[in-house]
Amino acid sequence: MLIDTHAHLYYPDLKSQLDDVIFRASEVGVEQIICVGTDLDSSKKSIAIAEKYPTVFATVGVHPHDAKDVSADFIEELRKLAAHEKVVAIGEMGLDFFRNLSPPDVQSVVFRQQLELANELDIPAVIHNRDADEALLAILKEVTPKRGVVHCFSSGVETARSILDLGVIISFTGTVTFGKNHNESVLKAIDLEDFMLETDCPFLAPIPNRGKLNEPANIPHIAQQIAEIIGVSVEEVAEKTTRTAQQFFRLPR
Repeated sequence: MLIDTHAHLYYPDLKSQLDDVIFRASEVGVEQIICVGTDLDSSKKSIAIAEKYPTVFATVGVHPHDAKDVSADFIEELRKLAAHEKVVAIGEMGLDFFRNLSPPDVQSVVFRQQLELANELDIPAVIHNRDADEALLAILKEVTPKRGVVHCFSSGVETARSILDLGVIISFTGTVTFGKNHNESVLKAIDLEDFMLETDCPFLAPIPNRGKLNEPANIPHIAQQIAEIIGVSVEEVAEKTTRTAQQFFRLPR
């Protein structure tokens, strides 16, 4: 059994064939999928998808790109959405200083507010980080999530260890298949219990499907590459990352 812990199934290219996407995932052993919201609208779409498919669960949150657009009562809106029985986390939240589509100070405020909400509700925080290691760590030290994951991890070993020292875990995408990068050194430096698997679909399809539409059925390619990097069986990668994801999101077994 495998779990895709970060997917955006409401994107049109996936949503238009969602029955097939869910079926293809189940055919290769991907039995649970977390559909991640990035603003109020996509959060509602994630819930609707989770309502339709028993194997899909939802998160609700505001991505740093969209932080500039939040209303004064957005936290109350997220709190209401998070009450749904299929919602398992707050996010995707965080910092993106690469594209800076929202001012950094606004990103930081909206990030803190969502971390506080996740802690209040005792559910995980799903965190985005791009080119913002120092600022991200500073905020996580101020408002440390009870359960948190920095998704699509792309930073170095030192940042990974600093995050893990806070009790926050990380997750890896298809970028692990793209050749030598930070992922390889990080994977060799941490424990198998410290991370989860994700596609971040429809983005970042792994080799051998790089450049194509990504989907949850590609999780086995990611698991296989990680197994080869750290020198264990793919079965062990599947077993331990699945157990971590089930405990982290409190998923049914």
